[in-house]
Amino acid sequence: MTEYRLTSVFNAAKGCRVTAGIAVLVLFTLLGGCVDDSQMRLPPLPEEDIDAELRDALQKLHTAASEEPDSSTRRGELAMAYDVNDFHQRAIVVYGQAAKLAPEDFHWPYFRALLLARANPDYEAANSALDAALALDDTYVAAWLWRGDWLRELKRPDEARTAYERAAELGAGAPALVGLARLLFAEDRFNEAVALLEPLNAEQPDPRVDRLLGRAYRTLGREEDARIALARGQSAPAMQWLDPRLARRAPFIAGYSNRLKHAQSLIQSGRQKDALAIAKNLVERQPDDVTALNTLVWAYAALGRFAEARLALRDGLAKFPNETRLHLMLANAYEQEGDVAGARRQLERVLEVAPDHARALEQLGWLLAREGKPEEGIGLLERALEKGAREPKQVLYRLGLLEGAAKRWAKAVAHFQQAAQLDAAFTMAYVHLGRCLAEAGQFAEAREALDWADRIGTDAEQRASAWRRLRTLEREAG
Repeated sequence: MTEYRLTSVFNAAKGCRVTAGIAVLVLFTLLGGCVDDSQMRLPPLPEEDIDAELRDALQKLHTAASEEPDSSTRRGELAMAYDVNDFHQRAIVVYGQAAKLAPEDFHWPYFRALLLARANPDYEAANSALDAALALDDTYVAAWLWRGDWLRELKRPDEARTAYERAAELGAGAPALVGLARLLFAEDRFNEAVALLEPLNAEQPDPRVDRLLGRAYRTLGREEDARIALARGQSAPAMQWLDPRLARRAPFIAGYSNRLKHAQSLIQSGRQKDALAIAKNLVERQPDDVTALNTLVWAYAALGRFAEARLALRDGLAKFPNETRLHLMLANAYEQEGDVAGARRQLERVLEVAPDHARALEQLGWLLAREGKPEEGIGLLERALEKGAREPKQVLYRLGLLEGAAKRWAKAVAHFQQAAQLDAAFTMAYVHLGRCLAEAGQFAEAREALDWADRIGTDAEQRASAWRRLRTLEREAG
């Protein structure tokens, strides 16, 4: 009976002019995928010493895939678990197996392609896997963006351009245009790249676009524009884009540390409610883990639930009275609620434990200055600079404001100049630099500072106010 059925299938395939590949697929389907293929053997479970929860999750998925060897779903689930828990080579193998069992499923070749590009990286193999995915769905924007990036890495610019243009047609927006600009960079067509990127940044400023513009401006000899753009784009991450299908993998994240990292990434991506649910569970499991508690408080604060953040912090400080991170977070919670005295107590406690804590010195100094104690505030801010403040330009800016309020123009000018040197796109540093220079009677220098602020183009009201004050002082000086 089986022999007849197979013969009928091949005859039908021949009569309908179906390709040999489809005939093989039909044969594989009729056999239920149960062929003696060493490539379909599951890789063994990891032998590393890993989290018990993670090992248990992988074991269950491995067992399910073993018991249902023809199920692409079971293989895909195991592959996703390997993928999101950083067992990349196993994931690549099992994604390939799932794709063989379900060649109509977009996810398995797509996830395999992403992993081949990320883990190895093997852009040729990734592109081949992506071909299979796009053959199933050629309207998925993220796939075309990845394709453009990989082809660009492979020095195949014409094909990369086609991919980015297709992504743009599908509504990719900035990522597609940035990809096209990078291709223009590679061909030394910087004027065209600028023409592509400037309207994009005018519509919605993006530090990643600024960084590219800065490179182009510098090459074109537009040094002042380059300084501003590069300052705006400093330490900007690589261009990212939405990839909704990746959400399918998230339920397979397992193990305490992996789930903790996932919760933190969810907060950063704006999914605070999802992060909060995970963080609560982690704190229940390990109530003495300060990092989990920090993540829980971070999630509460990101949601604006400061009362709950404060309660969680108080519980944490009952166990860890000398944990500076918790005191700092509690100080922030108090400040958000307008409780200046509470914030001050927490910051002072940090400095009792760690007298040279730069962040606490800065926060307490600024708090005291705003509470009518500017000289104490200046002293603490200066110490914060000495002890390695995380954002020295911000400390310098605050010092400039305080010195300017005291009409110590020379000191204020020095601080604003230093802040501006650290960040050529720091508009308000230039605005206040211009104001202080004007108050000191240095009108030409003030105009130069305000001209630079105008070139940056942000904070329009403050710039206009500074110009008005400069003109008033110039008239009074005759």
